[in-house]
Amino acid sequence: MLLGEPKPEISVVVENYLQAIYKLKERGERVFPTRLAEVMDVSVATVAGTLKRLGKQGMIEVGETKEVHFTVRGSEVGESVVRRHRLAECMLTQLLGVEWPRAHVEAHRLEHAISPYVETKLAMALGYPMTNPFGLPIPGYCEGLNPPAMKPLNEIGEGETTVVEQVPEEDGRLLEFFDGNGLRPGASLEVVEIAPYKGTITVLVNGAEVVLGIEVATTVMVRTWAGSDPVE
Repeated sequence: MLLGEPKPEISVVVENYLQAIYKLKERGERVFPTRLAEVMDVSVATVAGTLKRLGKQGMIEVGETKEVHFTVRGSEVGESVVRRHRLAECMLTQLLGVEWPRAHVEAHRLEHAISPYVETKLAMALGYPMTNPFGLPIPGYCEGLNPPAMKPLNEIGEGETTVVEQVPEEDGRLLEFFDGNGLRPGASLEVVEIAPYKGTITVLVNGAEVVLGIEVATTVMVRTWAGSDPVE
């Protein structure tokens, strides 16, 4: 199958569900209707109806425990949508100068309309990027990517230095906070204080202290360093 092969019989709703399932699995999560309802911000009943439709289309299978599994076809379509979305994010930020925090939302408006021809031209114009602006791999173009070992920011010890590798892209307000404080992939930081009693982690980025909630810190993936090795 060619990258970006068109699926005219597949609706936007179906593509959105397949994309959500793909991204959950990408993070190593087991996918259940309740979790999918949370991600899609709809009721469990709505998810159940859509999953039934996806099953009839041969996109997924639901196990006895209600866990959702991709079929080969469903995985291909989900991967295609994610690829187009992340290429669109690269285009928006690199070619059009769209603000980093806004790229994810704008890419959702474009991902369903990118044809195989445009996808090929877009990837070429962007230099075949392996990751999107948020550090996430672009399926179909990341095969040569050799990412460093990563772990959540909250698992880095006080006094240690590291580099941001990935940040969550779904929350626009959180991205604005990250952007305003320099917390982007490639940014070097030092953990100044871990304060469980406050529920915060303080890091030093570009000479300025930034305070994060521990819950937010769990979503920021950073490079794993031995001890307190300096960042290059």
